[in-house]
Amino acid sequence: MLMLEEFVQDKSIPEYERPALRQMPTKIDEVVATLLDRKCDKRGGLCELLSRRSDNIEPVNHVYLVSAEPKSIRAWVYHRLQWDRLAFTEGFFRIVLYDIREKSPTFGILEVIDAGVETPTLIKIPPYVVHGVQNRGTSLASFVNMPTEIFSHSNPYKWRLSPDHPGVPYKFV
Repeated sequence: MLMLEEFVQDKSIPEYERPALRQMPTKIDEVVATLLDRKCDKRGGLCELLSRRSDNIEPVNHVYLVSAEPKSIRAWVYHRLQWDRLAFTEGFFRIVLYDIREKSPTFGILEVIDAGVETPTLIKIPPYVVHGVQNRGTSLASFVNMPTEIFSHSNPYKWRLSPDHPGVPYKFV
């Protein structure tokens, strides 16, 4: 029989080895892009996506994993109530953001962020910022969304356009 006394407690992590979250400058007001720190050993890696230890965050109400076929595009979308918190830790993704908030100091600004296995990144996107995601890699990849609101199946506060809509000044290739 396995006994609790057989287990060994993990060692504390020295300050210099703890995950270091670094914010990247962004062009769009209130968009926050944070480089995530991946710790690896012979077993693989670990990457913290979100922690109240490092930021004053809203509660995690809903979490889901999105898979994306190679070269697939998920665009364009915006939300009226929720903030999206998209975590990219694998694959090769391009995330495009476009500010349609008329009273925003960055109204009409477009921003492109590449993220994934080489640059693990958490992107926090406010309401009314249009966004799209493309898997630019050659294999299936996934990302995690941790929006601030629970998805309502009966009344989704989500609006979409086709990826080639002329109102967004960006063309995925």
